[in-house]
Amino acid sequence: MVDAEIGGKKISAGDRVAMWYLSGNRDETAIEDANRFIIDRANPRKHLSFGFGIHRCIGNRLGEMQLRIIWEEILKRFSRIEVVGEPKYLKSSFIRGIRELPVQVS
Repeated sequence: MVDAEIGGKKISAGDRVAMWYLSGNRDETAIEDANRFIIDRANPRKHLSFGFGIHRCIGNRLGEMQLRIIWEEILKRFSRIEVVGEPKYLKSSFIRGIRELPVQVS
């Protein structure tokens, strides 16, 4: 084991390091205004939700296809979808998911 420095932080040999999944998509140097929910965000695929590289989720394209289909079906039925309240987030150290998001459809 050897000492290392990552992102300007010294990690001494033998130190314990924890990976916080919550921070994976919150890097302000990579994602502008990362903590805001922006539905029409530029570069929407620039996230780590499905992993990265050889550790990328094998089902990522299926998940994306399911989302595309559900949005196509919703948009066939409603011409307007408006967020009308603040999101309520899951309390989890593993993911930063939205538990509730009040919307109005018409």
